[in-house]
Amino acid sequence: MKEAVERYNRYRSPEATARLIEVRDEEIMVEFSGSFCKTCGIYDWVEDLAYELNELYPEIVAEIANWRQASEDRVIAEFRLKKNSE
Repeated sequence: MKEAVERYNRYRSPEATARLIEVRDEEIMVEFSGSFCKTCGIYDWVEDLAYELNELYPEIVAEIANWRQASEDRVIAEFRLKKNSE
């Protein structure tokens, strides 16, 4: 999971920076911060991490389970991880 977060940050920081908060069996929690929080496409920035996870780990499917704006420049997102059935 760390590799996906590092890759996300490599291409999106400083506008959006991800920080892994917690890893559970079937979920991860990530904090996103940066100026992207002031745009109308917040969901797209968060969803980009799911694409990185799915590309790096083809055995899983990552989906946004929940997200909330924690402050003006921070978003907390939970991603559900499922085994890829393909």
